[in-house]
Amino acid sequence: MSPPYDPDRPSSPAQRRNSFRLLFACLVATGVGNSMLFAILPPLARELGVREVWVGAIYTLSALMFLTMSPVWGALSDRYGRRPLIVFGLSAFAVSTLIFAAGAWAGQSGLLPPMAAIVAMALARTLFGGLGSATNPSAQAYVADRTSPSERTEALASLTAAFGLGGVIGPALAAAFADRIGIAGFMIAVAAVVGSGAVAVRMLLPERTPPQRKGRPINPFVQFRFAGDPRLTAFVAFGCAVWLSQAASLQAVSFYIMDRLDQTPEQGLQLAGVALTAGAGALIFAQLVVIPALKTSPRVLMAAGAALGVVGNIELVFSDSYASIVFGFMLASFAFGLSRSGFTAGASLSVEPEEQGRAAGLTTATAGVGFMIAPVTGLWLYQTVAPSAPFQLNAALAFAAFMIALLHPRVRRIAVIVEEDRGDDRDAPV
Repeated sequence: MSPPYDPDRPSSPAQRRNSFRLLFACLVATGVGNSMLFAILPPLARELGVREVWVGAIYTLSALMFLTMSPVWGALSDRYGRRPLIVFGLSAFAVSTLIFAAGAWAGQSGLLPPMAAIVAMALARTLFGGLGSATNPSAQAYVADRTSPSERTEALASLTAAFGLGGVIGPALAAAFADRIGIAGFMIAVAAVVGSGAVAVRMLLPERTPPQRKGRPINPFVQFRFAGDPRLTAFVAFGCAVWLSQAASLQAVSFYIMDRLDQTPEQGLQLAGVALTAGAGALIFAQLVVIPALKTSPRVLMAAGAALGVVGNIELVFSDSYASIVFGFMLASFAFGLSRSGFTAGASLSVEPEEQGRAAGLTTATAGVGFMIAPVTGLWLYQTVAPSAPFQLNAALAFAAFMIALLHPRVRRIAVIVEEDRGDDRDAPV
């Protein structure tokens, strides 16, 4: 357990590194649990004889709750501390995964009709989106509390890369083990790992700094009004643009490969799997290797990421071979890795210490915005306008984000804050 707060005994760099590693491991586990559904749900729906639209409804409900509740949990972490909310989010994630596993098993074994099983799984994902969403903003705020402005971009990039790393591992693990121990068995194993992470955070993660307690009521509508704060507007708008571009690409690229290259669904599945893995690898490389090596400001990452996003999506628009499609998607994903880390750190540096949770909640919610709208900007445009239409819109969104990074005074101010802080080797709270 953490000892009592002592302002004369701040955490050492080694203590902070160990704490961040624990959070990194927990977010990798939740990333595995979240992304495994992309491999599990489609064949499970086919086995149950359920139409694809219901699979989409499960994703949409989860994204809606994630969007709505992330700012609330971030604000609550400002009031009650980061660790309790991280533990709560991990525990809710584990419980929701167990409920999903029970629904899947009941549907496969015939104990529930197919639609009843789908409803049970949808409720489980709604629980994840509503309650499990406490983990990410609270973990981001925990890291922000314990890093100086010059350290924060690299630290937050590593933390957000953890969820993406889990996203790469999850489908591969699901494909490798679901056939051996069953879908329900695999999900129970994931729930056990995440639940163990909740126990580890409760016992090992230090948080001796008193939370900032405030008496104002917290609700989703009040928290979203915080997005209109002039300090954050540019970063929230930038985040929505790049997340929407990335989400639309993720949803459209598999169809694009099949149609552009005239592939059968079986061939397209294999080719798309390689492309998606390559894109995820490029994103993680940007966050775990390039950003620590560059040690630059959030504004530079935002501008560079947005500019490369324009180039990557234009490459996709004009691609006529598998290699060019994979290259364009990798470049767009690499760009998103830079952009995401930039606007996340920029928003954190724009607010006061007692507002870190709310800022982290809003930047986390931009992912929900992207995945809520992406079915329109991605698949609807793909089907009704042209296969390249989503990538044309993505390029326009990336260009708009580039202009925000280049011209907005709040974004430019962040670069000054980072430069002023360089060389300041201060201690951090516990």
